[in-house]
Amino acid sequence: MPAIGSAKPDERGPLPARPRRRASAWRAPRTTRWRLPDAHGRDARATGHGRARSTAPTLVLLGTPKVGSSGAWYDLPPSRWLAMLAYVARCGTWVRREALATLFWPDHSREHAYLNLRQTLQTIARSPAGAAFEREPARVRWVGATDVAEFERHVHGGGWREALGAYGGPLLDGLELSEVTPAQEWLETERRVLEDWWRTGALALAAEHLQQGRPLDALALADRLLRRDALDEAALRIGIEASVAAGDRQRARRTFAAFHGHLLDELGMEPEPETLALAARLGLSDGS
Repeated sequence: MPAIGSAKPDERGPLPARPRRRASAWRAPRTTRWRLPDAHGRDARATGHGRARSTAPTLVLLGTPKVGSSGAWYDLPPSRWLAMLAYVARCGTWVRREALATLFWPDHSREHAYLNLRQTLQTIARSPAGAAFEREPARVRWVGATDVAEFERHVHGGGWREALGAYGGPLLDGLELSEVTPAQEWLETERRVLEDWWRTGALALAAEHLQQGRPLDALALADRLLRRDALDEAALRIGIEASVAAGDRQRARRTFAAFHGHLLDELGMEPEPETLALAARLGLSDGS
């Protein structure tokens, strides 16, 4: 089991430098809402759900959480049990119940923490994800697929286009566990690691687009990166170079000027020497 708040060493090594084409990533279809069975044991489900591609449960954890099970897709509500399911799935192996009790109820007595844990595990088992959630007296594990695992496979294989296609957004987007500090720290660390991989892939793919004469594709990725972080200078450099390559020098000049001013206002700093040199070479500096 990985340490809380740390990356798994066997999966998060140095990233490859060059992209390689791989199989296309799947995308989850339209979903329906799901909630726990009522007092009579009946599932309460909305109509209009899409078909899943496999009968084996598949967790979508990047962006809006959902699960594909028994031929249908179901949205999963933001909750502590969903965070626990994601944690177990991310571990990729058996997780001891004691570790889960400590992570999700750190301030409770052992008896109270284990009571909450049993109830939470029952909720997971009764959910559409339950068919791939195995329980033993001392440990649990997830044996289904996840979109995060697929994203990681593409990242480590250098398949940047497929990796970006598999990245649906931040891990468990919209879910916060601020009242549970250890679990929240784990969630924030996982989000940062996965988002950093996405950024690396977006920069690599944008550079490939530029090299292969597709400046508009490169510009679209640069804009997406800058919406995520307005001070991302690597994305800015790709963006202004792509604008010039696409024949829109005025846009490149406006983008650089806005970035320069924003950097001065926010940090009181000049752009990096590499950025200034590129702007001068492209004729974007003041008076050019």
